[in-house]
Amino acid sequence: MRHDPNSYFEEYTGPRLCQKPQMSRPDLLPGVLTDSCPPAVVVDSRQTVLVARRRALIRDVSNLVLLAAVDYVSLRWPSVHIPLVNREQSMMLVALLNSTVVTHIVMTRIAARLAARRIAATWSLRERARFFQSGPL
Repeated sequence: MRHDPNSYFEEYTGPRLCQKPQMSRPDLLPGVLTDSCPPAVVVDSRQTVLVARRRALIRDVSNLVLLAAVDYVSLRWPSVHIPLVNREQSMMLVALLNSTVVTHIVMTRIAARLAARRIAATWSLRERARFFQSGPL
């Protein structure tokens, strides 16, 4: 059966084209669900996050203890120095090591918070409310 292209013009009755068609609104982000279909919790990551935070804290404390031990040894005994480098240059390298380790510890914390803030900015108000109601991790 052939379809006549001019038949569309014959069927036009007037004001129907001015009415907006009722269409369902598509989900803009995959994984963002409506109230009618809440997400099913498959894995509770709360324990994993706690373990990771403890490991990070232990790693940071051990780095600072090791750094303090190096500082103690280098300041306590004036004859201690790095081979092929004099005492003043050794103290400069120890100070550089101190600043590097402390900067690394601080920046890893700041970078993680900034990334979390950037991701949380995409959440809906309902997701934010659910997050803050769940309590601290």
